[in-house]
Amino acid sequence: MIKWIALGVLAAMVLLFMFAPVVAWIIIGLLLLVILVVLFLPIGADVAYIDGQFSLAARADGFAIQLLPKKPEDPNKPKKKKKEKKPKKPKEEPPPQEEKPKEEKKGGFKLDFTLEEIVELIKKVLHGLGKFGKITVRHFMLHYVAAGDDPYQTAVTFNYVNAALSTLAPVCARKFRITGDVDVWTDIDFAADKMKIDAALSATLRIAQFVHVGLAVGFGALGVLIKNRLRLRREARAEKKNKSAEAVDVTETEPENQQTIKAEERKETHG
Repeated sequence: MIKWIALGVLAAMVLLFMFAPVVAWIIIGLLLLVILVVLFLPIGADVAYIDGQFSLAARADGFAIQLLPKKPEDPNKPKKKKKEKKPKKPKEEPPPQEEKPKEEKKGGFKLDFTLEEIVELIKKVLHGLGKFGKITVRHFMLHYVAAGDDPYQTAVTFNYVNAALSTLAPVCARKFRITGDVDVWTDIDFAADKMKIDAALSATLRIAQFVHVGLAVGFGALGVLIKNRLRLRREARAEKKNKSAEAVDVTETEPENQQTIKAEERKETHG
């Protein structure tokens, strides 16, 4: 359907250029004007992750549209009546079969970032965000509480996060135009088992910036993802080699153990 519409528009433009070139140029000029207006139209987003719940709202020229989570349906709104389905005839149940153990699927795309990779990814994203003009930030909030089973590792992670935030703060000041409030603080809780992160961001940019920023951020983050994938493969190969080496050690020690057992049995019988 879209193909035939495009062919029809193209044929109409060809006919206009043949018989009314002035009208054709006016139409093209209007289309270019509309595209320019749309490209410079400010759009934005409100993103938040608070108490384990993710929310997303899109903004365009002062209007906000809630995308996630979806609004619950009004209970007072009349529901559409569903057609009653005819009862189906009961099917004969097949004889029970023994359940086979499920095999673990190999492969797949697995991501397991280290703290260094996370900081590098954030730097790439920030570099891409500010490459084509500053993005206006109306509100930013980040609350981080370090926690875990190991107190020493918890303290190390807490210090690392503070150092990373100190490094990223001047980068954010250069890449963003902050017009609203900023609320950032970190804490540590040795009594808790899991860390807690609450974050919220409300930003605005032009559609032209959005296209350029998406390409810049995508290519920048792709390098970090490739490095992460290669590292995970190297770790998987090393783990496989260690397991095979342990298996070889076990098979080599088994004959020696059998000889010692036989020698002890002989001593017991002669003794």
